[in-house]
Amino acid sequence: MFRKRQTIIISKAGNTLEEMCHDILKQAGGEGLLKIVFFCNAANDSEYLQVLGILRSTVESFFVTERPLVSYIAQKPGGSTLAAEALYLDDTVASIERHSRYTLLTRGECKEIITEGIVPSDISTSAFEQSTEIFSTIGDILQKNGFQPSDIYRQWNYIQHITAGFDGGQNYQEFNDARSIFYAGSDWSNGYPAATGIGTSAGGIMVELFAIKGYSGPNKPIDNPLQVAAHNYSQDVLDGKIVKALQERTTPKFERARLLGNDIFISGTAAIKGEHSNLSNDAVEQATETMEIMDRLVSEENIPVPNEGSTYKFLRVYVKREQDIDAVANYMEQHYPAVSKHYLVADICRPELLIEIEGTAHI
Repeated sequence: MFRKRQTIIISKAGNTLEEMCHDILKQAGGEGLLKIVFFCNAANDSEYLQVLGILRSTVESFFVTERPLVSYIAQKPGGSTLAAEALYLDDTVASIERHSRYTLLTRGECKEIITEGIVPSDISTSAFEQSTEIFSTIGDILQKNGFQPSDIYRQWNYIQHITAGFDGGQNYQEFNDARSIFYAGSDWSNGYPAATGIGTSAGGIMVELFAIKGYSGPNKPIDNPLQVAAHNYSQDVLDGKIVKALQERTTPKFERARLLGNDIFISGTAAIKGEHSNLSNDAVEQATETMEIMDRLVSEENIPVPNEGSTYKFLRVYVKREQDIDAVANYMEQHYPAVSKHYLVADICRPELLIEIEGTAHI
């Protein structure tokens, strides 16, 4: 496993997007920087593509060599126009091989792939078509480097207007169906990746992932006794029509968390017990229940190796209604003050849900 760290950076200067981006890059620095993920609202696809172009060109002009991977998520950061997450490699022994869409890390027999946001060639097509193309690209990247889809241990799935659709379909369900088809050719006996499926305001479908092979330490799925595993959901809680290639709506293929070494990668978690949502219209109530579920997930007795408990290191808090951010942030700061965290406006995978939280913990 490769030693990495993650930092949240908020723009503190600049009036234009280019100036704000440049400010974030100055704060980020260059040493060990593998990837930078930007968060900024976009009203539509045209604006998304315009913002993406500005961010990419600013990064290209800032870094002459050893340019980091770049992703842009169309989600509004709480309290700012532009925010970013910077990912650094703190492993001085590892070698870094940079490619246009991914970076390959190598140390001895251990190899890891980190991708930028993989996007389709046309974001105007259906969610199923976009997702199918994206997974084809991911499959090519993995195969080229001797990886299998089952080597993916963490995945982020960004879906424009996640609960919307057309002609009886639903964007999230179409994505899940495309993912199920892609995953069907692999052996998942060691569990699925940790994953987040979350909404965006624009930009179509995008997938980011981490994959690892040749690692001899713990690499285990973590279930949650308070929840039905997402990949075991009944048809009752799935939405949208059945695509032609399948017999039924397929389930979201991810684990509630995944342990890799001493790190716990926590999937997007919402106020769902069993397989049914908390129907409260109170965002703080949903946040409270979500953290109760997450606390149980990473509790000492639930981690599948001997341990003395865990500590949250990073939390990304998605809030459906922007007006709820202050109240949710007050709750989180009161109960989890030591954790690095930030807040983003985003649609959640079920219409009734107001909050989703993901992150990492360390044992």
